[in-house]
Amino acid sequence: SYSDQNTGSLQRYDPPEHSRRRRFARDPFLPRAVEANAPAIEAVASSLLDELVPAGRAELHDDFAAPLPITSFCTLLGLDDADHSDLKRWAEELTLGMTFPDRAEKGWDELRAFTGGEVEKRRAMVAEAALGPGIDPVGTVVPEGLFSHLACHDLDGEPLDPDEVTGMVSMMLVAGHETTASLITNAVWRLLEDRSRWERLVAEPELIPNVIEESLRYDPPVLGICRTNTRNVTIHDVPIEEHSKVIYLMGAANRDGDAFDQADAFVMDRPLIEARKHVAFGWGAHFCLGAHLARLTARVAIAGLVERLPQLRLDGETERLEAPFLWGRRKLPVAWS
Repeated sequence: SYSDQNTGSLQRYDPPEHSRRRRFARDPFLPRAVEANAPAIEAVASSLLDELVPAGRAELHDDFAAPLPITSFCTLLGLDDADHSDLKRWAEELTLGMTFPDRAEKGWDELRAFTGGEVEKRRAMVAEAALGPGIDPVGTVVPEGLFSHLACHDLDGEPLDPDEVTGMVSMMLVAGHETTASLITNAVWRLLEDRSRWERLVAEPELIPNVIEESLRYDPPVLGICRTNTRNVTIHDVPIEEHSKVIYLMGAANRDGDAFDQADAFVMDRPLIEARKHVAFGWGAHFCLGAHLARLTARVAIAGLVERLPQLRLDGETERLEAPFLWGRRKLPVAWS
């Protein structure tokens, strides 16, 4: 059931178990590995823009900002294009399920069946190949990608249970799909809200990294995360009892006037050394595993829009995402002709 979705998810574990599982999954998310995917992500962005440009207007979330990250994610997983629409739908249902659990049951069951089938298929291919010792099946018998890694490599000598693979994939879908789409739509929204910002970015595209970090600071895609305290603790002289429900508000921390100059202003040329003090990706042991991929996807998206659609402008009212703990534009109508 959907209530079992945290099996295998990194969010479920604390060190040392968390550290062990994070090391197992981290290689495809390291900067060098992520940058190797840049040409594929750029090709997808270019293809999406090829379809958009002649139309003269678009709903930027559905037509560009959402399809790009799910395609990037499927590339990282090593899945076929045919799986993209299902994964996008499951990502949306699972994200809503964090607030409205009954709305995720169907999506979770379908994702679990899909993941179990993919694990079984890959393991059957490896068994049939009867590889000799020391030969890695990933890239030889089964396709490259995180899915094959999770299915065919052992964690400290033991294969992952298919439900653990499902939990890992679902965590990445929820954490990496809608949040990256929101990073793109939030950044474009702020740039077009005061169109002089967009005009400046078109003239100075070298500011794209600054805009991305400032968007993460000013409009974090995840506003806060709920947790249950496991023990009594005192933070800044405030006692918090064991089993208390607590909310870690990244949105508030990112507007801390002691940490940021003009904390409540969107400063598109804010120095990176200051802007990157934001906590939109969390902090410490649980810092977002997909941060490099999110930044790359947003960089490619905004660079493509700046280059191909310099006349971009807002074309109607925007709408925010439904999930209350998320912050992003579910509707962002734009035009350029």
